[in-house]
Amino acid sequence: MKKILAAALLVGAIGFQAGGDAAWTPRAAAAASQSAATSATEAPLLVNKTHKLPDDYESVVSLVTVKNCFGVKFQVERETYDHFLELRKDLLKSGIQIELESAYRSVARQQQLIEELRETEGEAYVKNFVAVPGYSEHHTGLAIDATVVVNGASVADYYGTQETPYQKMHRKLADHGFILRYPPGKSGVTGYDYESWHIRYVGKETARKIFLQGLTLEEYLAGGEETGAMKSKFGSAEYWTRRNPGGEKAMDESRREEIRETMRKKSAALIDMADYPDSLSLDELRKKIAFAKSCFWYFEPEKVYENGVPLPRSRYGQAVDNCGFNALPERQAVRFALTTTRAGLRHLPESAGWYEDDYDTHYDLLQGTTVDPAEPVAVLAESRDKRFCFVEMRNFIGWMDRNALVFTDRKEWMKYAAPKEFLVITGHKKEIPVSDKLSLTFQMGSRLPLLRSKPQADGTWLVSVPIGADRTLREATVRIPADDTVNKGWLPYSENNLIRQAFRFLGDLYGWGGLEESVDCSMFTADVYRSMGIDLPADAVEQMYAMPEVVDLEKMNAKEKRAAIGKLRPGDLLFTDGHVMMYLGRDDKGEPYVIHAGSSRWFPGEGEEGGPLKYYTRRVTVDNLRWYKSSNRTCLDLIIGAGSMRADKKAED
Repeated sequence: MKKILAAALLVGAIGFQAGGDAAWTPRAAAAASQSAATSATEAPLLVNKTHKLPDDYESVVSLVTVKNCFGVKFQVERETYDHFLELRKDLLKSGIQIELESAYRSVARQQQLIEELRETEGEAYVKNFVAVPGYSEHHTGLAIDATVVVNGASVADYYGTQETPYQKMHRKLADHGFILRYPPGKSGVTGYDYESWHIRYVGKETARKIFLQGLTLEEYLAGGEETGAMKSKFGSAEYWTRRNPGGEKAMDESRREEIRETMRKKSAALIDMADYPDSLSLDELRKKIAFAKSCFWYFEPEKVYENGVPLPRSRYGQAVDNCGFNALPERQAVRFALTTTRAGLRHLPESAGWYEDDYDTHYDLLQGTTVDPAEPVAVLAESRDKRFCFVEMRNFIGWMDRNALVFTDRKEWMKYAAPKEFLVITGHKKEIPVSDKLSLTFQMGSRLPLLRSKPQADGTWLVSVPIGADRTLREATVRIPADDTVNKGWLPYSENNLIRQAFRFLGDLYGWGGLEESVDCSMFTADVYRSMGIDLPADAVEQMYAMPEVVDLEKMNAKEKRAAIGKLRPGDLLFTDGHVMMYLGRDDKGEPYVIHAGSSRWFPGEGEEGGPLKYYTRRVTVDNLRWYKSSNRTCLDLIIGAGSMRADKKAED
């Protein structure tokens, strides 16, 4: 059943629920809001069920009359509408069209609506669903009910297990100064149930703070002088590093190498590329190709979709046959190559996306991980059609588009596999211009060989970058500013550096297997550790098995899990089945917190007819462990293990 917009557009949800977040009170929120706004972004105006529109507001608000695509006229605050048009244009790039469904509504008009609805729907309906005149956010002109338009018709949002166009819109809001005014899980604070269509303009700076902290407007305004502390708690590395004064202790290089060796022994996914053999036996190669194929989540063909239609069984057979599994030599010579662009590593030699649902465009089942430029790989085989190479890298194995590779001899390759001096990307993502026509994207942990031991006189590092020329190695010398997004050599490994590096990703988009120029849960943790010289497997399950110390939490009850988690150190990893999070520590109340790249979460009781709502957050967030990872179980309930490594061997013992 679809959730119908019409009635809810007028009012929101039934009743104000007492309680909610302790940081919010009507008095504190009201004190933070001005009586009238000369700008939509100055001390954002608060209007809700307990905070009335200022008496003089309607005489000073600047309104503009506009039409939506259906020719319906609306009034909306001028600045708000300008930014709505920017948001609309941005979403159109992703194939999502939004239009005004409702905007400014005067106090007088609200009273008229009450009278009309009293006649048609009855007194009980008005009492439960219609906002009291003077207490509707639509009076401000800053609020918009947006509707998604498909094939020329307005479509309502729906509840279920799919990511909706409205949820896709939410991730773009802050970029254009808007917030989702009534998010899921916050009805006790806002007084309204989740409304996926109701957005509010507050200005880009404020919107980003609210978005990154996961707050409502009430919570943000109620912070007052404490807003900085609130921001620290939910969005600042400094809050957590201050709580961990012993976290600056750094690991020495001998200990770091000891951990690398321990993890390689525990996980076959971790490879010392500098020691890669010159050839592999037929049995070794077949096992590697079979393992990559087994990582593909294979369903019945009618449950796998390509371009929105069920995948024919013959199509799957073609992709498997393209592996050339039965045409491999008794012994395969290894060829050495470098990546020249950011490229996917696939479970099968196939570039088209295969998805579990016909509507999906995010979760490509063939995508294993994404490899940054300048990554040394061992090329073990070619697909039958010669379009893909089967490669192994430091923490994953799979099929890569041949055009993303340049081949070289082992000596030149070793300059990247084991550089004497190198520059590490320490920012979450960095765009590096190579020439007027070429720019390359690198994520945290990537390293590039240094051509000089010290920065140049102009404050730049000189590095070498591989570029393609008929699939043969050619190198470009590139200047990179010596700022805080790069570091000579690996960063010192310490608990607090893990925290600082993790927070560089805060608010970033979730990208399955590195798609959409971002990270998923395991790429996030792997990139953070990689920036300090520790490789983790690219898969979350493999990460748990690879950690030097692992605590089994699966059979513990909630109390026992909390006690065990309380003994962890910041930077340790927590695992559920298929998901990994980084532990940050506990707040003043003893509540454990994590930072992670999350795809979705559930909200019991907020879906259709009181059922659960699955909401696709798809970003890097800070959370406690009370959020629902399934329709009826919290993250804490589903944690199965914890992994750690210590700078000091004695501390680990």
